[in-house]
Amino acid sequence: MTPFYGGVIISTLANFLFVLKVHTTGISESSMYWYIETAHIDEATLVWCVGNAFIFIGYEVFHTRSFPSIAVEIKSKKVVKNIFIFIVVFTLMHLFGYAISLRFLGGGVEKVLSLLGVVGIMFYARLWVVEDSKTYRTYALILCALQTVFALYSSFLRVDLLTPAVSMAAGYFIGKGSIRYLFTYRLLPIIGLMLVFSMFFQSLAGNRAHFIDSFTAPASSDPFGSSYNVVRTTDKQETGGAMERSSNITQLTNVVKLVKRNGHYDGRASAPLIAALIPRFLWPDKPIIQLGAWFALEIGAATIVEGRANNSINMTIPGQIYLDFGWIGLCVGGILFGGLLAGYWNASKFMSSPYNLTGSLWGGYLLLYALGGIGADLQIVISLTSAYIVFLVIKKITYRHETNRLGAAVEGQ
Repeated sequence: MTPFYGGVIISTLANFLFVLKVHTTGISESSMYWYIETAHIDEATLVWCVGNAFIFIGYEVFHTRSFPSIAVEIKSKKVVKNIFIFIVVFTLMHLFGYAISLRFLGGGVEKVLSLLGVVGIMFYARLWVVEDSKTYRTYALILCALQTVFALYSSFLRVDLLTPAVSMAAGYFIGKGSIRYLFTYRLLPIIGLMLVFSMFFQSLAGNRAHFIDSFTAPASSDPFGSSYNVVRTTDKQETGGAMERSSNITQLTNVVKLVKRNGHYDGRASAPLIAALIPRFLWPDKPIIQLGAWFALEIGAATIVEGRANNSINMTIPGQIYLDFGWIGLCVGGILFGGLLAGYWNASKFMSSPYNLTGSLWGGYLLLYALGGIGADLQIVISLTSAYIVFLVIKKITYRHETNRLGAAVEGQ
């Protein structure tokens, strides 16, 4: 919950600064948040504050509750090494465009495999500190470098460039086991990296899916072939800095506008999530759930181009709950969401052991996403649930394998 508090504080500060800018200099059409509804800023701020307050309350109410544990300890150095090799191979396959699509297995499996790269950095960085092992340090550095290169050449979200380094730092400081290390020189590298990131933030917007061009002159040929679709954005609305981009008051004012215009949606905005609960192997042609695209179209900030929305805007979790269910729903929904986070976090048993591979991946995923307020909208609940189920299946399979192995050993004796 600590990084969640941190993420909310950052967004709230960003909202304050952006509203101050709007009232002092106004909002121009060149702004990335040109669609803000200034008449609804006060109510939108209240939605944000009340929603997050009840999420915190929900977490505290259920902080001792847990879903079934998914912790699996792996102390075999050979297994830990093999997992590292698998992550490297898997990442390189994606980097060079030879990855095999696993969508038919469901979003949960895809999510778990995607966690291996970024959260695996945290796992090995933590082991490096706990065991004072140069081998695990090397593993963590290699994975961090690979994930950063992968983000430079293929990611669309700018924050993906920072995530590997943040994961590395998180694993290191968690391994240290004390918050006092955050106030030493050890934090300087990550602070320096964030400063560099903020300097390039705006230019990065013009080279989405090929961020490397923001740091170097465009090459005559792509060293990684033509397997990636390079997205060059020339949209004049991409003018916001890193702090402004962290604000969400604009989305919330539009949520309030929709409620004023149409009334509360009584669950209609969240109804597509029901379809997301159906596994893809049972529904191969299941459409992709895109709540952000729907919201952008609903508020008039997107148009249909070649059959698809050309923009996607998050509602925020408090915003979506309020849009659908009003103030009472926002209070109840916030408590339930906070309780869900508590149950999922406790299921990881993250702090129990640095050798807890599944718990480290699951807990690390929760920690990293908490900094961003957990999710852009309630669609994150489906992502969390599907990934948790996959980890739970892994735990059950591992437990059964260990039980059978011990049973065979006893019979042999």
